[in-house]
Amino acid sequence: MALEEKKRKHKHDKKEKKDKSQKKQKTKVVEVQPAPSLPTSSFSEIVAKLYIHLAPMWSGKVMDGVIEQLNAFLMKYVPELDGIVLAHSDIQLLADKGSILYDSPFCHFFIRVKFLVWKPKKGSRLVGRINLQSQDHIGLLIYGTFNASIPSSRIPSNLYEWRASEDEAPTAAAEAEDEDEDEEGDANDEDDGERKRSQYGSWVHKETNASIGGDDGVLEFSVFDIVEANDILTVAGSL
Repeated sequence: MALEEKKRKHKHDKKEKKDKSQKKQKTKVVEVQPAPSLPTSSFSEIVAKLYIHLAPMWSGKVMDGVIEQLNAFLMKYVPELDGIVLAHSDIQLLADKGSILYDSPFCHFFIRVKFLVWKPKKGSRLVGRINLQSQDHIGLLIYGTFNASIPSSRIPSNLYEWRASEDEAPTAAAEAEDEDEDEEGDANDEDDGERKRSQYGSWVHKETNASIGGDDGVLEFSVFDIVEANDILTVAGSL
């Protein structure tokens, strides 16, 4: 019994040491120098200083190792940069030699790099393509990549109203049928996307009866909130 307890404790201590070691070796953004950007643009170029920990396998090909670590930031929200990293460029090594500290085999050194970051601002105007309409909200994709949502409370009730489609609300059987259709393939993705966008109804202009976003589903809106979760940003919009 005592032997089993000892084994469990040894395994726990080993895992804890491994977690601490991985945490110590994580690349860190230590300094940020924002570059000038247009007030109306949601894109920014940010020059940052990073502390790199390079594994021995990258000996003789330092730049390849640095690029691999920087690639880990791509399409993720980085708090120090306050946005999602889209690209990196202009990498500079800030010392001729790195340091090997204590019993770690990693080489430690600083670099400077320019990041292209997507960081929408509250109050700014963005354009998205509608991919979902419901009585509760309108869902959109910005640049075909980033999610946005306009809640019904942010859709002016004096201008727009929700109109359900003539078909009845989807039943469980209908939903199951939709799932089966999705599994058959996406040969007609564009038509299917249009169907899903408004199959249960749509928001329409009260005076013109035109569906919001028009035929192409493109809609301009204002940013009133930005939510960060799980390394991504979700934009909350208002009409």
